[in-house]
Amino acid sequence: MRLRERDKREIWVSALTGMHDDVYTWGNAVPIRAALYPLEQVITSAVYGDTVKQQYLLLYDGKEKLCAGMGVSLDGGTPAYRIVKAEGWSHVRAVIERIPEGRRA
Repeated sequence: MRLRERDKREIWVSALTGMHDDVYTWGNAVPIRAALYPLEQVITSAVYGDTVKQQYLLLYDGKEKLCAGMGVSLDGGTPAYRIVKAEGWSHVRAVIERIPEGRRA
């Protein structure tokens, strides 16, 4: 499957540099052009009830290396999503999910 240029948009990815007081800290953001598609909502069981995770499918065919744990920002600010898993084929197929408000830096 080839990615169409019309489906791509500019997003920013950042490497995870660590955690401080349960808040993620990120490195410098790098802009890439990738396609982003919504996935079905995933319901997971938590201690105090069920939670709904907002997930997207990210398709990327550039030269930057994407791996699990990297932060993804859709507007160039602080990453609001993180890569859960990334698989490399002719392009990278990654699943990203929303970071809870209290864990963003």
